[in-house]
This record gives sequence, C-alpha cells and structure tokens, in this order.
Amino acid sequence: LKENIDVLTLSATPIPRTLHMSLSSIRDISVIATPPKDRLPIQTYVTDYSDQLLVDTTRRELARGGKVLILFNRVMEIYNFASHVRSLIPEGKVGVAHGQMMEKELASIINDLYDNKFNIFISTTLIENGIDLTALNTLFVLDSDKLGLRQLYQIRGSIGRGDKLAYAYLTFDRGK
Repeated sequence: LKENIDVLTLSATPIPRTLHMSLSSIRDISVIATPPKDRLPIQTYVTDYSDQLLVDTTRRELARGGKVLILFNRVMEIYNFASHVRSLIPEGKVGVAHGQMMEKELASIINDLYDNKFNIFISTTLIENGIDLTALNTLFVLDSDKLGLRQLYQIRGSIGRGDKLAYAYLTFDRGK
C-alpha cells in the first residue's frame, strides 16, 4: 500500500518471532539496556512457602510505606486465602481481584488499589496485564512452579517501579 514506512514496535519482553525476524535481517532490533533513573534491580528469591515468610516480608514492606502484591492463582480458594492473610496480618488492608469478577466490580477494586484503600493486594495472574504503582515493592507468588517463566517475568515487572528496593518471592510447596 505504501513505500518507505518506518515502524517502531516496543516490547518489554520480545517474543521469539520478533527475535527471529531480527536475526534474519527482516527487522532491526534495538535494546535499551539502561534502567530508568534511580531504578534498582529487583531482589528475587525462590523459596518454599511459609506463613512466617509471608508475614515477615509483608510487615517489612508495610513498615516502609509500601504495598504488597500476592499472586494466588486459584479463584475458588482466593477468598479463603485472603481471610487467612487478614488473620495473619490484621493491620493490613487486603483487596482481592480475579478474572471471574464482574467488569464493574473488578474496575472498582483496581481503582481502590490506586486510591490507596489496600496495602495488600491478592490477585490471580490477571494483574500481569498492567498494574503500575510505584509503592508496589514486594511480590509474593504462591505456587510459582505452576507458572511459566514468561508469566513470572511479566508479573515481577509489576513491582519495583520507583526508587525503593523491590523484593520478589517465588514460592513453592515444601518437598517439591
């Protein structure tokens, strides 16, 4: 249709097709290798789950005025888990979101998160599609072994967007 058109495509996680096109000289690829000013690397830990670890990491984040994102990818059990978290950390303000919520309810919960009504946010993997809060600095993923590497990388990118050190805890059940 047109000649001499330049196309700029941006991706935080280039997909294999894009990389292949680059290696085949169909497309050029540029890499931005420097993080934004004052951005610190995310400290990532792979460990077995314990309530004590959840309590300690959450209280540490709340004490420095931040928020905690807990990825719990089982919709049928998410409200029971949220109740458990409330009993472990009664000073926390817990919000819950999952993909089976009605659209208006989900939008309201996300808006409440941005309006600082929650400092502990429990969600399924639906949050990999764009939570951007500078106060979100601790991520706790339960059963991380059940997610793919791309998903974990994408979800981990939801934290550490400010100038505070961020922590990601990718947990699994003891004995695996």
